[in-house]
Amino acid sequence: MLQKLTIIMSRNLFKSRIPLISKLWKSADLLESEKLSKEIKDRVMNIVKKREDEAVNGEVNSFGNDFLGLLVNAYHDSDEKNRFSLEDLLAECKTFYFSGQETVNSLLSWIVLHLAIHEDWQEKARREVIDIFGNRNPHLEGVAKLKIVRKLSNWEFK
Repeated sequence: MLQKLTIIMSRNLFKSRIPLISKLWKSADLLESEKLSKEIKDRVMNIVKKREDEAVNGEVNSFGNDFLGLLVNAYHDSDEKNRFSLEDLLAECKTFYFSGQETVNSLLSWIVLHLAIHEDWQEKARREVIDIFGNRNPHLEGVAKLKIVRKLSNWEFK
């Protein structure tokens, strides 16, 4: 979805629009971007509703201490001045998601580039992953043991 929105935005960045006509007739790109925006909103709301349902059903004590939990707490705040509106909640969730995705994409791109340049590190990382996981799917306990891969990601953060 994010990639599609980026493509649509880049295609239409320098296009000029006539105000009256654009209200009467919507381009295919505008219709597609509205559809994608609605889909993103629906997905974010599903995540928020799931967190709310967990708190209401007693599965967890509160909305949580993570970022989403703090946002949902602010959305349900009893003080009117401190309460988030639904639009604020959605905007914060989208911002956090998109910025996180961009950061991870950039980090992974740099790691792949450096592994392509430094084949010795590539082989060390491959050997470490095979030693820890073998033919099994990766899991959190194993990922925590990946010292060389962690070094590579920390190296890229610098």
